[in-house]
Amino acid sequence: MKDFVFSNVAEVFNYTKNNSDKGFVIFSGAETTLELSKQISSNVILCSTAGEYSRNGYKDGIISGFEFDLDQAEIVEIPNPPIKNIKNLKQAYNKVRGNKNAFAFLLCDGLNGTEESVVTSFYFTDNNFKIIGGSAGDNLKFKETFIFIGNKKVNSVVLFFNMNKRTQIIRENIYEASGKRLLITDSDLITRTVKTFNKVPASTEYAKALNIREQDLPNYFMNNPLGKIYEDEIYIASPMKVNSDKSITFYCQMMSDTFVDILKPIDPVQQIRKTIKSVEFKPSFVLAINCILRSLKFQQEGIWKSIDNELISLCPSITGFISYGEQFYNKHVNQTMVLLAIE
Repeated sequence: MKDFVFSNVAEVFNYTKNNSDKGFVIFSGAETTLELSKQISSNVILCSTAGEYSRNGYKDGIISGFEFDLDQAEIVEIPNPPIKNIKNLKQAYNKVRGNKNAFAFLLCDGLNGTEESVVTSFYFTDNNFKIIGGSAGDNLKFKETFIFIGNKKVNSVVLFFNMNKRTQIIRENIYEASGKRLLITDSDLITRTVKTFNKVPASTEYAKALNIREQDLPNYFMNNPLGKIYEDEIYIASPMKVNSDKSITFYCQMMSDTFVDILKPIDPVQQIRKTIKSVEFKPSFVLAINCILRSLKFQQEGIWKSIDNELISLCPSITGFISYGEQFYNKHVNQTMVLLAIE
């Protein structure tokens, strides 16, 4: 696998047409993605973003991505609902089953709220089968995100990679539990809305736990998201907005009768150094997917360059994008970085 960076659409067309024996995954802004979809062939996957990542670090407005050998991966469309194509998903998985280096790279629509149904459609895979992915973005317009297989717009797509080199996927949090916990007492999974915590209107109880004014609560979402705890691991759930009835809409599903921890930030630069040390080999290729809320935090604090320096030191052949959500194994999470390293 090989990363690339393009500065304009013409470069993409020329390169992909002259290398028709390769497969391509391309990350770009929504408008550029639409333009590319008009003349691209079926060996190219397009995903719209909220920013791109490349060997030059974080940028917004470039075209990044990677190429791969076509015989190395199988591309499977995932419709809505995913059950419509479950047979092809199973068949593609069975071809890589038993290969501990195999993995699935998953791209989901970032605005239709179906990520949970997509990741749970992989119920037939082994628990240790690596799944990594991101939800498409549209540069914070929150209007429409795009994923294409060639010129065909799809809800989601997965690529099953049958690798012979070592692979590793890592999830990085830059938050920890604050010691404050809430019980979800009424929620709607379909709309990803929490109506009450501790039987009190959601925004009222959330603000009370933070000891802040309720009208100021949205200003604290970035640094104090909620954490869902599974087997002592924190999976971040990001609040999207407070509604007029004091319910809170999230970027992922929140289950009634479960506890969530209010999180607090830790030093992101120190954490990225720990993450890099956890990579078990010297990678030849790295894919990094960062949540939009994480990216906005880095921009506000002026630390993207410091994060870039650490990531690029791990491997100069690096690519990725800024997402509206992240997929890691069978979980859909927020405000996270997911990392794929290939030896």
